[in-house]
Amino acid sequence: MAKILIVEDEIDLLDIYKEVLEIAGHRVVTAENGKIALEKLGKTGFDLVLLDLMMPEVDGMEVLRKIHNDKMNGSKGPKVIVLTNLSSDVVIKESFDSKADGYLMKTELTPDQVVQEVEGFLK
Repeated sequence: MAKILIVEDEIDLLDIYKEVLEIAGHRVVTAENGKIALEKLGKTGFDLVLLDLMMPEVDGMEVLRKIHNDKMNGSKGPKVIVLTNLSSDVVIKESFDSKADGYLMKTELTPDQVVQEVEGFLK
């Protein structure tokens, strides 16, 4: 059982991903935007972050950079899977350059497939 932070501003998707990951046995915490995500990341440890990129207040790329910087400063930090609809090669490259562990397209995966992908990254 992993502790997972889902960062997603589309509430319906957030609820769906939370439900399927909890059914799969994971502990799930949610954040509706990057600002809330950074607050929650600062308070407790997570095994994995599912991170949308396009969000209000603080975007996902900034959250990803903050997690990477924390890892550079000695924190083990969580694995980060970008979960977005952005398919631009530039954005994908920037995500991996910022040390994302994975990049998934929401439109190409069912919620159950997202769970399978998450569990693959947790092994």
